[in-house]
Amino acid sequence: MARVPLRFGVCALALGLAVTGCTTSADDTGGKDGGKKVKVSIATSSDPTSLDPQLGTVAADFVFARMLDDQLVRRDDKGKIIPGLASRWKADAKTAEFTIRSDAKCTDGTKVTASGVAKVLTRFADPATKSTAASQVFGPGAKVTATGDDATGTVSVKLDKPWSDLLYGLALPQAGIVCPAALDKPELLKSGKKGAGTGAYYIQSAEPGARYTLNAVEGYTGWATYKNMPKGTVPDVVEMPVIQSEATMANNLAAGTLDYAAFTGPDVARFVKNDKFTINPAPIVRMMVVFNERKGHPGADAKVREAVARSLDRKAFNRAVTRGSGTLMSSITDASVPCANKNESLLAKTDPAAAKDVLKGMKIKLVGTNAVASGSGNEYVQAALKAAGADVSLRNADSATWGNDVISNKGDWDLTVLPNLNLTNLLTTPASLFAGPGPADGGRNFPGTRNTDFEQGFGAAMATTDEAAKCAAWDKAQKALLTRFDVVPMATVNLNYTTAARVSIAAPDGLLAPETVRVAP
Repeated sequence: MARVPLRFGVCALALGLAVTGCTTSADDTGGKDGGKKVKVSIATSSDPTSLDPQLGTVAADFVFARMLDDQLVRRDDKGKIIPGLASRWKADAKTAEFTIRSDAKCTDGTKVTASGVAKVLTRFADPATKSTAASQVFGPGAKVTATGDDATGTVSVKLDKPWSDLLYGLALPQAGIVCPAALDKPELLKSGKKGAGTGAYYIQSAEPGARYTLNAVEGYTGWATYKNMPKGTVPDVVEMPVIQSEATMANNLAAGTLDYAAFTGPDVARFVKNDKFTINPAPIVRMMVVFNERKGHPGADAKVREAVARSLDRKAFNRAVTRGSGTLMSSITDASVPCANKNESLLAKTDPAAAKDVLKGMKIKLVGTNAVASGSGNEYVQAALKAAGADVSLRNADSATWGNDVISNKGDWDLTVLPNLNLTNLLTTPASLFAGPGPADGGRNFPGTRNTDFEQGFGAAMATTDEAAKCAAWDKAQKALLTRFDVVPMATVNLNYTTAARVSIAAPDGLLAPETVRVAP
């Protein structure tokens, strides 16, 4: 099978990005079957903001979640739901029942029980947990009842209103099942050490800002059944050094100290036409401009949002960020996603001269992540708005800081360039960023958007499993969001997965599964 290099959290953000790479080695401290330990190094561009999967917001969080915690279900190479901790299930838009695998265990060997899983799901859905992913999994503002029957090994989930993407939500890394013991011991959950999770690895040691060392769980049996599952040895140890620069990643890859990495910027050019490396581009980063619409911010005014939209040119943005290799978007995702809007007449026409009437002299705080092409998209937006007369300050932040300040809405920001990594490849993932409660109240609506027509269309789409009806509802929702200028679609950005020898990793449905990393014989 073709090897696919690891990149963030699925590499996936829903929201921020992390660059990854790996190298292999062995030592004499005793590995599987009494042989040498097999080591792999996977670099992350930032520390995780949380090792609690339900509180993850940025790419590094999702990488660690996939390594440390299993989900009830997974998605395979074709997007089909397949077993995870659950061996079988049945579901509709408001209910689901899962049968937990009899051999499922926590990383310390403790048996995974149905009642324990129900406890985790109840805590996940509780607004007091303030999980921004809960609305993506269960629906914005949903009331969730989860119960477990240890005698039958079944977990039942009931929603107070329909959410037809429940199974897809439960396959996300944010829906990773931690062990109940970790809920009773906050420090254990915070550390990710043995006994905290249900996944294939646990954290042996952590040096924030430097590296994290993960050990494989002895006797782990929960491997996925992807069609293109990598062959080779499961690493005994996975080291995850923190490396922010793509240039440094490229240097290490070229020097042979990394076996794979992913690039959003020009450093990938060093590996083009080099038969020692394989480059697999994946256009899974969807870029869009999003406003803080809360009172006191410029984006609270629809006229300002429209003026910003008219200041921007998708083609110019695409050239600045991808050198023209991206795909122009006409919605909150690209046209490859089912039901995505393709009607470009709903977008604002670029007209910087008209925008000056509104933006001249206006102060705008632009905060963006530098994880995509070193923040070149943020710089383009700043320059375009300045040309339209606005006074724009730009802060290019690392992924973790951006996630805290913008996605968690704990910082002072007016505008951001959002790199949305759509882990489900459905409209639900980006749409849930613009509906329901905000991060302070446990929701995903970081911009503070209030668009009744959008929310009605969104709700109708999630209330049906009929594909034609669902797309009709999505059409209404997207039109409301785009014509109110709550979001300005820009372009996709390729993650250029660049792979060297010896290491393989699965990419089900085009999204990386870091826990499947293997070392070839």
